[in-house]
Amino acid sequence: MKKFTIESINNIENNPTDRQERISWWSQERLKNAKVMVVGAGAIGNETLKNLALIGIGNILIVDFDTISTSNLSRTVLFRKEDVGKKKAEVAAKRIKKMAFHDDIQVSWFHGDLVWELGTGIYEEMDLVLGCLDNVEARISINRQCWLSKTPWIDSGMYELGMRVEFYNPPNGPCYQCNLTPKQLENANKRYSCDQAKLKAFAEEKMPTTQITSAIVSGIQVQEAVKFLCSQKVEVGKKIYFQGKNNDFDIFSKQEDPHCTAHAEYPNVIPIPVNANHTLHEFLQLITKKEYSGKGASLDFRGDRTFVKTVSCRICFSEIRLMRPTFRISAEEFICSSCRLEGKFFSDTNSSVETVKVTQDIFNLENTDEELLHFTLNQIGIPFQHIVAVIDKEDNYAYYKLNNKETIFNKI
Repeated sequence: MKKFTIESINNIENNPTDRQERISWWSQERLKNAKVMVVGAGAIGNETLKNLALIGIGNILIVDFDTISTSNLSRTVLFRKEDVGKKKAEVAAKRIKKMAFHDDIQVSWFHGDLVWELGTGIYEEMDLVLGCLDNVEARISINRQCWLSKTPWIDSGMYELGMRVEFYNPPNGPCYQCNLTPKQLENANKRYSCDQAKLKAFAEEKMPTTQITSAIVSGIQVQEAVKFLCSQKVEVGKKIYFQGKNNDFDIFSKQEDPHCTAHAEYPNVIPIPVNANHTLHEFLQLITKKEYSGKGASLDFRGDRTFVKTVSCRICFSEIRLMRPTFRISAEEFICSSCRLEGKFFSDTNSSVETVKVTQDIFNLENTDEELLHFTLNQIGIPFQHIVAVIDKEDNYAYYKLNNKETIFNKI
């Protein structure tokens, strides 16, 4: 008679994902190979990152521009008192790296402005993007980039004891922007002056909520993510809604707007051996070769970003040399140093009057100043791994993806 052993039971208990792998459709291998970007490392982001690490997602990129404050601590499971003042993305990355049961989990983080400093090519490399944000502008940006790159994303939000989760799968169904009201679109522009320069004094409205709500909304968001990554059906364009105050749970259908301007997508993307640390001159020399867009081709910024060469002072109208993309200029810089010394600042001027600006949004070897040709692509405002538009002499467009040899990401 064979001796009975309990070796199999020990093996089961030594497997950290045993219970979830008992779900019939679950694929731990797919989750381990998945590339997921989490945008926002605040209350929802903390819960979402914790959940992703514990279920075994193998590649996680964390994006946030903020630092940790004391008010974050009661709503963020990954942050401690000693973390106050540190970068949210970095601290969250370190904590989930330690939390994960797989030693080979890849965790990267980026501290910066996702609206302007995160290239479309980065979205293209992701299997899924999870939005854990508290403002409309960032959501609009993610939605646009995901649509351009055909990358699925799941948005989440909360207010007091209420929460919502929405799944978008470009190019199918409605997008986030399809159902925005005029007021919401207006709010997306709140942190900019009428000249589209950043307002330094702008402070985001703080949402009233609890750590309980963030745990609930994150649980549903990550559950939808797991279903998608394991090839289960996830409803597109549905709003999963829960109001904790009266325990009201419902699912609403969102309508697609056939005229929505966010539904753009690249017809074809061509990788090129140039990154954002190369000069504009090097880039133009490459794309004007016959195997690319040919002689006379131009880098086209229109509809994407603007490079400002000079502006006129709002008070004395003297010329101010800036030589930077608009998103790296603060509204206060539209007042010259002499006027600032006299105590005249942006708030003292008529903010409804647009500043006279000299900008450039088409760059080619023939029309671009020698000085500007020696700027790197990043200096003129192109993020790393971005997909850039190039127009040839016959007005035909081509789209080129910068390579990822140089990266902005920090690995843990």
